[in-house]
Amino acid sequence: MKNEKELSEIKEEIYKCSKCGLCQAVCPLYIATKNEMFLSRGRYVVLNNFFNFNKPLSKKFVKELDVCLNCNACKNFCPSCIDSYKTLVFLKNKFNYKYGLLPFSSIYTFILIYSAIQKKFFNLPFVKNIFKNSYSFDLYNLKIKRNKKKNYPDKKGKVIFFEGCFNRYINQGDKNAALNIIESLNYEIIKTDFQCCGYPLLSEGNINKLKKQTKKLIKKLNKGCDYIVCTCDTCFDTLKRLPDYVPEANVFIDKLIRFDEFLKLNNYKIPEMKNLVYHKPLLREEKDSSFESIERMNKKGSCSLMENFFILKYKKLSEILVKNVFYNTVDIKNNDVMTTCLLSKWGLKKGFYLQKKKVDVYTFAEIIFLKNENKY
Repeated sequence: MKNEKELSEIKEEIYKCSKCGLCQAVCPLYIATKNEMFLSRGRYVVLNNFFNFNKPLSKKFVKELDVCLNCNACKNFCPSCIDSYKTLVFLKNKFNYKYGLLPFSSIYTFILIYSAIQKKFFNLPFVKNIFKNSYSFDLYNLKIKRNKKKNYPDKKGKVIFFEGCFNRYINQGDKNAALNIIESLNYEIIKTDFQCCGYPLLSEGNINKLKKQTKKLIKKLNKGCDYIVCTCDTCFDTLKRLPDYVPEANVFIDKLIRFDEFLKLNNYKIPEMKNLVYHKPLLREEKDSSFESIERMNKKGSCSLMENFFILKYKKLSEILVKNVFYNTVDIKNNDVMTTCLLSKWGLKKGFYLQKKKVDVYTFAEIIFLKNENKY
């Protein structure tokens, strides 16, 4: 019955599309390729014929359902407020495994492990000199030490820090910076051995595996804590979506908070963000005013190229996006870039590398820690 209800809701979402074409103006893929089948409107025409008129779907069309950035920019511009992200997750779950498509989540795990090994290799002195101008070296090179606090005078509470895959395997500077700052506010860190937030599974529509992973995650998050802090907007958004698939995940949602919101709540003094340009991840609401005083990156299309791991999956299309849609480095001038999403940091670094531009990218936690330590 539940599957029938979900299918009915998805059909209704698809039917709501008025074919107005407003999504054309904001879809990075359409802006770059002018391919209607990469656009929500074009896909909904085909899907409407499939669900209501029994027209067959080609294997090529089903495969191309994944050729999407999952950025949901079209939802913010849609008069009917169609949630394309949620719709595509359902459709990929319904169709992809029927055609035996290789799950990218397994490939992503391999990429993370390979990157962790590569990071150790790059730490060797003679290797540093060879690769010091490479994209990978730039991604791994920032070092922030963990200054673990042993005593908590006037302890305010307990915090679980959700590190995420990228922090664990590649970018531990963000994790160490955030933990140092949280402890400086007299919060005790509850150590938890995490799995992934579930974004790779959600983006490929592997709902059965997502449910199993989420149930394990609930046990680890359902501990005596006051806050569950995320420095990554992708992790935060994914964890917020989990109750749609596993209702029991509601037990930790009220404790979930973004790192910058946590600092605001604790009256933490944020240093001035001079010489920085802010990359606002698409999963962060437009109405959010946390970084309104910082100059934003100008762009024709809104993406970092790591939504749906696009830059790792579709090399040729990514190069087209970099040339036609990606951020204008002229607007960045001599400034560095700050983002609130770990995957976006990865995508931005790769995108700038493809543009042959030298731009340093930091996470919010990294930049405020470095500024407070006078190391930036």
